Amino acid sequence: MDNKENENKVKKIDISNLTMRQVMELDACTRCGECVKWCPVYVFDARESITPRAKIRRFKQILRSQNSLFNKFFSPDSLLGKLLCPEPVSEEEIRQFAAELYECSTCRQCHFVCPARIDTVELYEAIRMSLVNAGYGPLPNHMGLVTSTKSFDNPWQQPRSQRARWTKTAKKAGRIEDIPVILKAPKGDRKNMEANAE
Repeated sequence: MDNKENENKVKKIDISNLTMRQVMELDACTRCGECVKWCPVYVFDARESITPRAKIRRFKQILRSQNSLFNKFFSPDSLLGKLLCPEPVSEEEIRQFAAELYECSTCRQCHFVCPARIDTVELYEAIRMSLVNAGYGPLPNHMGLVTSTKSFDNPWQQPRSQRARWTKTAKKAGRIEDIPVILKAPKGDRKNMEANAE
């Protein structure tokens, strides 16, 4: 596939939802590796590509490839373009990055040990939103949750009327005193949930 076909296929990622601080955090990473020492995900899967520093570096590469000023003046296939334009990023590389971006327990440990105090969890959430808005998400393994939430207003693939079923068991076991009233349930569903919970 040549660069023209690649450019046509790759969807542009809009980062307008990132705050100014988050955009600056992308450049604040010094790649010191402190985050790697404390990452619980890295303990179980020691791939550099899932470390916070690698995720930030990779996202910057994607943004550079899509937003380089040189790309506006030179064709990436021209001699000057090959010298000056950043390496194009393929659709598959962005999809791989998206999958690795979700390999995070959101424990915030990397934020606490980061000398630059990069708020990685909030940054990742904003990047995930940008990726989903560009069509690189939700990931296939998230689709069940999306469908269930749209259909049942919950991720557990249970009917709306069953959302408060757990409260009946909790009240009998003495873990709660009263059955909570769910404030945002539709009027018809609220009565059904309260009846099922009693």
